[in-house]
Amino acid sequence: MGTPTQRPVEVYRVAPATFWISIFAALLLQKFLPLRVPLARFFDFPLVVTIYFALLRRDKIFAIGLGTGVGLLQDAFSNGLIGIFGMAKALVGYLAASASVKFDLEQLLARFILTAILVPIHEAFLLGLQHTLLEFPPPFRPLDFVTSVLVNVGLALILFQLLDRFRRPA
Repeated sequence: MGTPTQRPVEVYRVAPATFWISIFAALLLQKFLPLRVPLARFFDFPLVVTIYFALLRRDKIFAIGLGTGVGLLQDAFSNGLIGIFGMAKALVGYLAASASVKFDLEQLLARFILTAILVPIHEAFLLGLQHTLLEFPPPFRPLDFVTSVLVNVGLALILFQLLDRFRRPA
């Protein structure tokens, strides 16, 4: 029996300023864009940024910390319970980092498929947490769920291309 061959795993970094500006911009857009554009309530900029940086670093611990931190900041800006977005984004960050180690996610189609899997997981986990923790959970709206998934997958493809311009090998 031969030894299994492993593909080299490319790890990338971005400048700290790019990292913090993109997180800050995602949180601001998440908070203020729906006030001007009602359709923007379906966007989840912090989720897309969490997925991108988890894929970029390929480090599960970093991805969990990033997802938790970004989610808690999103919770702080929202009117809901503190911790719901933190838990959901931590799960998505971990899953994204795990997938980035196992699969080659440099291609646009692979990123599209992964994002199309992770966004519904995030939405379903949020829905489950809300139904478990809230006394009066919001009703499940299948059309809103599907719209959110489609919009965020499209948003991810655009933002991933934009943020790729700032990455460099580690």
